[in-house]
Amino acid sequence: MQSDYVPQNCVWELTLKCNMKCIHCGSSAGKARHNELSLKECLSVADQLIDLGCKYLTFIGGEVFLYDEWEKIARELSDGGVDVNIITNAYLFGDEQIEQIRYAKLGNVGISLDGMEASHNRIRNSNTSFQRVIKAIDRLNEENIPISIVTSLLDFNFYDLEPLHDLLASKGIPSWQIQIANAMGSMANNRDLILNPAKVPLITKFIREKRNEMKVRVYAGDDIGYYDENEYYLRNRPGKISVWRGCQAGLRVVGIDSIGNVKGCESLYSDEFIEGNLREESLKNIWTKVGNFAYNRNFKVANLAGACEDCDMGHICRGGCRGSCYFTSGNRFENPYCCYPNKKSPDLLPRLKPVGF
Repeated sequence: MQSDYVPQNCVWELTLKCNMKCIHCGSSAGKARHNELSLKECLSVADQLIDLGCKYLTFIGGEVFLYDEWEKIARELSDGGVDVNIITNAYLFGDEQIEQIRYAKLGNVGISLDGMEASHNRIRNSNTSFQRVIKAIDRLNEENIPISIVTSLLDFNFYDLEPLHDLLASKGIPSWQIQIANAMGSMANNRDLILNPAKVPLITKFIREKRNEMKVRVYAGDDIGYYDENEYYLRNRPGKISVWRGCQAGLRVVGIDSIGNVKGCESLYSDEFIEGNLREESLKNIWTKVGNFAYNRNFKVANLAGACEDCDMGHICRGGCRGSCYFTSGNRFENPYCCYPNKKSPDLLPRLKPVGF
């Protein structure tokens, strides 16, 4: 195996089955896919991830709790030295889920919370989702189980950032990730709700300010930035300096879907990015195959297009998040969400048709 490429981080979609119909769902979840990986197959994949050096894994759905015995797969990984967490919509939460979480030895439970009550419930197509999330947060706090919050930004819930920060601080939430909802899956049919790129500098400023307040540690998702005056405050862990070094899909990140398709990242939600299937060949073979993940492994600055072309940070930034590029501009190497001051003015606004700023 090429030592330069180790799948240290994995996002694994266990099932497409979901109990919600969110307007921003990147996978258009709802019904399980036909012939999703069995428990036995998943345990084998878990062992392969351990053997390849995976260190951090996040289970997503659909809804993770709807995959029977998910906790056994998580436990296999945890016992193998992998730091495992899940992302849940928290609609199903009770004694059974608490027991599963403890058995799984999760490092963290991530909960999707997409704004204050009106915005969150609008996005989730539910009148009770927000209150169920709050109830789940309170229960997890009672059980001393670590929590993080993930918020996907559309244009209208951008205005909830300040009150949402205050809410999370009051609940003692230590970690909060803000990311942009890309135009894939269900969101592809709601392009008028996509975040206006003009708001990105305000988001990076918000993150820096909240970092300095030290009430909740706010992190930018991979699709926010890059290289404005707030870059050093967006992604670093305590005591470390961290700046954006390019999309890691297929370099240090791997994505697996519920029927065993392997991609560089689960944010690349298109069959175009499938590199192989785990029912046909091993993860090692897929990961090490020459020619796979070429968009990042064979990246050249000359690939950059549009507003990213000729950028003097292009050799480092590499166009930012590959999924954000592809699903917003249609080009893998043209990113409208960069707020680097020396970059060309974005020319994608007419195509995005955002809600008024």
